[in-house]
Amino acid sequence: MGDIQRNDSIALINGVIYPMSSPGRAKALFAKNGIIEAIGSDRDILSLCDSKTTVLDIKGKFLMPGMTDTHNHLLATGRSLETLNLSGSSSIQEMIDKSRRFLSESPIGEGQWFFARGWDQNHLAEKRFPNRYDLDKITGNIPLFFERSCGHIASLNSKALDILRIRKGFKISGGVVNSDENGEPTGVVSEAAVNWVRMNIPESSDETLMRWYKRATDEMVKLGITSVQTDDLGIVGSTDRIFRLYEQMEIEDKMPLRIAEQWHLRDETELTTFIECGYHQRNGISYFASGPLKIHVDGTLGAKTAALREEYSDEPGNRGIYARSQGELDRLTAIAQEAGMQVAYYAIGDGAIDRCLNAVESTKRLSDKKRLISHRIVHCQVGANDIYKRMSELGVMADIQPAFVTSDWPIVMSRLGAERARWSYAWKTLIQYGITVGAGSDSPTEPLDPMLGIRAAILRKDLSGQPEHGWLPSEKLDRVEAFSMYTKGGAVVCGEGDFRGTLEIGKAADIIAFMENPFKIDDHEIQNLTIGLTVVDGKIRYIR
Repeated sequence: MGDIQRNDSIALINGVIYPMSSPGRAKALFAKNGIIEAIGSDRDILSLCDSKTTVLDIKGKFLMPGMTDTHNHLLATGRSLETLNLSGSSSIQEMIDKSRRFLSESPIGEGQWFFARGWDQNHLAEKRFPNRYDLDKITGNIPLFFERSCGHIASLNSKALDILRIRKGFKISGGVVNSDENGEPTGVVSEAAVNWVRMNIPESSDETLMRWYKRATDEMVKLGITSVQTDDLGIVGSTDRIFRLYEQMEIEDKMPLRIAEQWHLRDETELTTFIECGYHQRNGISYFASGPLKIHVDGTLGAKTAALREEYSDEPGNRGIYARSQGELDRLTAIAQEAGMQVAYYAIGDGAIDRCLNAVESTKRLSDKKRLISHRIVHCQVGANDIYKRMSELGVMADIQPAFVTSDWPIVMSRLGAERARWSYAWKTLIQYGITVGAGSDSPTEPLDPMLGIRAAILRKDLSGQPEHGWLPSEKLDRVEAFSMYTKGGAVVCGEGDFRGTLEIGKAADIIAFMENPFKIDDHEIQNLTIGLTVVDGKIRYIR
């Protein structure tokens, strides 16, 4: 995987190495051409160095494998770093005031859109979605696209609806375009309709995309993230453009970490064409890779669109929304499996997860003789005993976003009732069933920082310390389990466990150094752990 012409080496000495694999702790390591060749004592490692080796004295700091973010929106994360953040807004009027202030301080150029995100109707005094008439009070001249915190619902103003020609009777398969009693769009769109809007907003320029890319990747290496899987199709607009952007960044040596694209393709035709063009095997020189097929199966718990086996406890008759039929899921899975492509199913409700497992099972029957790929369920929030048993038997992995529990715990009991809630966000149970678990942020839906996810997995409390004993405390993870999800587990879920995720001889030199001991720091201080050094592929990418 490394460059052919390379002849570089790095030695990290006088540290405390937590390799996240046996035989356990060591003091120093040596890597050549991006691959770890030796782990041991300072003396052993120094004997391998030559005059060209970069030798770093870690001064007793704590080394670990680099973090993996299994599920992210890299360019949207970059954009969010310069976008109005509406999380914490307590009313629609407050959203309007914040937006007017933002616009007066950062004027928007002609033809550009104004993006904001992070609102949550559960936290608003009005307890409803903001609509076109609310957003028109901000501006009537600039198109607005305001995403809910989950990214599955958005509000548009009248100008945006005009530009996109969303009028009476407008429909999108698998999506919802809300309308009033006269059939006029209210400006609120959800599920597949949000993706349609994203795809149809006029494309951002290459310069803008590169600026967002740089903002996001700079932030990632500072946070110790050395590998990320991202879904950017909505923002970029086409597969060709994604390849062009990332391949160019890698050729220009502007790719400081490993990046794999998750392909959120629309239908069987798109997937078949994608595979016939060989795009599923089109990888960069060493850091960029064409990743899994991403399939949206349902919505979210917050919006009551996650697909459940039984109706919502707080809304009789509603079982959520399925974005795909079982037949369609089966066919997409079969096409991907045949091409050797992993499937990352986006599924939150137990009904949706059932459909994913049915698809894996049907494909397994068809392809007994083929090398089976381990597929994964992203989010995997509402489970059950029989679901986890099936996942384990089918070798289906869980790709979870631990920070969700800190946002969602206040609504879970009312949405699901006590019995279903007991099997939800049940990460300890997943591990006990022998299911491989990896973790990501889903940034910008939740913060990018892996330490916030690790804290959420260990404490199951929000940053204000609620609920007091942690939500469903029996599901709390210990330190090793929590860090493993972002190191070894993350690499395995992304199909790269044989190459990275632990610090072992023969594996990639993707290494981070913590300034404090990650296994000794108090639980409530985990989010304050500081990264002092990030090494990717044996190259220093960030130093504090």
